[in-house]
Amino acid sequence: MAGIATSELAAMIDASIGGRPAATLAEMSEFYRKLAPYRFAAVEVEPHYVRSAVEHYRPLGQPIATVISYPLGAMTTEAKLVQMARAMADGADELDIAIDISAFLSGDFTKVADELATMRALAGGRTVKAIYYAAILPEDAALRAVALIRDAGITFLKTNPGFGNVTTPAQIRAVRQRFGKTMRIMASGGVRTHEDALAMVEAGADRIATSSPFAVLGIGP
Repeated sequence: MAGIATSELAAMIDASIGGRPAATLAEMSEFYRKLAPYRFAAVEVEPHYVRSAVEHYRPLGQPIATVISYPLGAMTTEAKLVQMARAMADGADELDIAIDISAFLSGDFTKVADELATMRALAGGRTVKAIYYAAILPEDAALRAVALIRDAGITFLKTNPGFGNVTTPAQIRAVRQRFGKTMRIMASGGVRTHEDALAMVEAGADRIATSSPFAVLGIGP
């Protein structure tokens, strides 16, 4: 596909810190500094760092995203709601919620849908993305998960949690073919280069989650 302007692509990216889990405060401060000149769709941080990210970026108008029940989704509903409430109190604008993949794989679809609906209600007007683990599900199961998410009132998908779960253009196309434009899709997991990002956009992704934002923008490692 044709190239995308750097500013346009940045506006589609949720940028997170790369390298390893458990980033230090010093590493996060450097991460904030490097990202500050760019306007991303969101800067994504772990719940522990929401408050510091908000303090750094709120004057710049940069939205902050965080993850809930991440990466496995198997927390109790009560624990997820507490985590959500704290993230919102700390200033998170967007919430990326891992579905209870254990319940889904066990066939407890009502539990998955009811929990998502409860969390959607608590989020109010904030953007909610549901992580549905496309990489570990056969296509028919992945599309069933998407339907549960839609029926719970969430219309923004996040394909995978990362951690070795790689998104493919085929996973994006499968959702587009079944659900059209009724669902927004974030490609997450293994998107590390400019070419990776362009392939996801061509397949129909609305957003890109990456811990390699500068490489994806084509301006550095």
